[in-house]
Amino acid sequence: MEENKFIGEILDFDFKGLGMTKLNGKPVFLDAGVIGDKVEFIVTKNKKNFSKGKITNTIKKSKDRVESPCPYFKECGGCDFLNYSDEKELKWKEKDVNKNLNRLAELNIEVQEVIDSPEKIKYRNNMQFQVRDGKIGLFAKNSKEIIPIKNCIMQRDSANEVLRIMWKYKKLKDLKRIGIRTNYKGEVLLILVSKKGKLEIKDILSDLIDLGVRSIYINYNKEDRTHYSREFEKIFGDGSIEEELLGIKYKISPESFFQINRLATEELYKKAIEYLNPKEDDKIYDLYCGVGSISLSVARRECDVTGIEIVDSAVDDARENAENNKIEARFVKGSAEEAIEKLWEEEKKYPNKIIVDPPRKGLDEKLVNFLKENPVDRIVYISCNPATQARDLKSLKEIYNVEKVALVNLFPNTAHVETVVLMSRE
Repeated sequence: MEENKFIGEILDFDFKGLGMTKLNGKPVFLDAGVIGDKVEFIVTKNKKNFSKGKITNTIKKSKDRVESPCPYFKECGGCDFLNYSDEKELKWKEKDVNKNLNRLAELNIEVQEVIDSPEKIKYRNNMQFQVRDGKIGLFAKNSKEIIPIKNCIMQRDSANEVLRIMWKYKKLKDLKRIGIRTNYKGEVLLILVSKKGKLEIKDILSDLIDLGVRSIYINYNKEDRTHYSREFEKIFGDGSIEEELLGIKYKISPESFFQINRLATEELYKKAIEYLNPKEDDKIYDLYCGVGSISLSVARRECDVTGIEIVDSAVDDARENAENNKIEARFVKGSAEEAIEKLWEEEKKYPNKIIVDPPRKGLDEKLVNFLKENPVDRIVYISCNPATQARDLKSLKEIYNVEKVALVNLFPNTAHVETVVLMSRE
């Protein structure tokens, strides 16, 4: 064997779902692999505490490997675990969350309940495809290269039909990105991210309408740091689509945040509401409330709910959703850390329970400190990033007891997971 080739067993996954082995006691993160694989690999980059490597040969396949149903899986970076058993994926996610709770948060608690997704494929209601050199695709694994995709098994059938039409678009080279949002009826909101300003879509418009596209937007985005800029122009349709969760209807606009897996989200919200245990005389704040999907589910129980959200259009949608569903709730525009302080000082409106559902970066330090200095009876913390959640829990545990943790498999076949934590005051 050549000197720079090594043999090891895949022992774990990293946060991206890539395999990890060890070389002389130091972790080596590889470009692929399933736990239990015996592989030959080379080291491509050495760091002080870890190395990166590339698998050159799989000597023995793990007994937990399965055949991927996706022809793009080996190259596409959209999914992590299509070649790994569903049972083992869930067990790994539970173990990983427990590791974050124990090591990062320094808590003597583990996940009490694991809730699987009712759907493992075709569950995504929102996807963004990259466009480059007249081809539509997703990023390759651990790379910014584009893998051309004509059918993604993670999104709805109606979204794949739209994708096939977009491949025929005569001015495809003028696009940077395509966003496809679908709802429970299979209707579509389409977002075309433009390189050169105005777009003409007459050649595909009738086909898109026939497929159930309800709204089409052009987004003018010169940057690549975000999927979209704030510059949306509606060029066809109603301007939104309607989604449903737990019997409540929601208006979804192009930049509205809404969970990508509807049926699993219902399970997530049921658990969050169970932990919150809303009572009729409760005053509840829902921070990072989006279009009000949790707020309205809680407000339906006749308690006083205030949602706080920084995205203007999402707040507008939340207010409209409340009105359309005849549910009384208040929605405030602003960042969570600033708006809660303002409400506290100016209105003297003190909640006894709070829900937080922040983005992947977790809670702002200013908000964590505010929640410690102004404790409430109960906090329910929903997170899509157990690592940043654990960081926040480590600080919050100075004031609050961490009582319960549930895991919801909101993102099947990926390394991502959603967690719900119940905290109560000391």
